[in-house]
Amino acid sequence: MSRTFLKAEEVAVLCGVSLQTLNNWYKFKKENPNNEYARLLPTYATLGGRGQRVWDKSDIDALLNFKSKLPRGCKGVMGSVTQKYVK
Repeated sequence: MSRTFLKAEEVAVLCGVSLQTLNNWYKFKKENPNNEYARLLPTYATLGGRGQRVWDKSDIDALLNFKSKLPRGCKGVMGSVTQKYVK
């Protein structure tokens, strides 16, 4: 059985978020690897010389689970990423 890989843009559409939101999620994971929410995010693979990020189609359920459990708002857990320039 062959695996189906999805590009970041495709993953963002399937999850109902913008590409910037998807990037913020993984920036948060990189900066906070031991956070309980960050651990919910599946690890992506990289392809080619430019390191294009790809996800397995089976990762969509995990991403939607992360999205549903993530607290929202400017004072949420991702404030260190999303509110970086707000004082």
